Amino acid sequence: MARAKWRIVGLLAGSVVVTSWGCGGGIPSVSSSTQEAEVKGTVTIKGKPATGGEIVFDPSNIKRRDVGLYGAKIGSDGSYTLKTLVGENAVRVQGPQIDKDPALITNQLNVDVKPGENTIPVDVK
Repeated sequence: MARAKWRIVGLLAGSVVVTSWGCGGGIPSVSSSTQEAEVKGTVTIKGKPATGGEIVFDPSNIKRRDVGLYGAKIGSDGSYTLKTLVGENAVRVQGPQIDKDPALITNQLNVDVKPGENTIPVDVK
């Protein structure tokens, strides 16, 4: 009798997992687009504007293996402007403020760049 109860519990747990696969956003699409879009925004580090350094967007993925990095200098007010490929981009911030705090060196944010103009604020924490 106890085995039958565990089988029922196992079947119920399995069915919950299977039905929850359809929930949420699922796996993000991987873009093969070579269309560029403009991105601008402000970089903050722990809530305060960055005062220099560089921001780098990396649009490479399994369908865009040979694309390069897109980077821009960060202004003294934390602002940046650049062009990168439409789709998911990995974003990293580099510079003296990051170098001073070892916990921030591995910062990375994934963003979805849309066609046209994009405003994407980046906060490194």
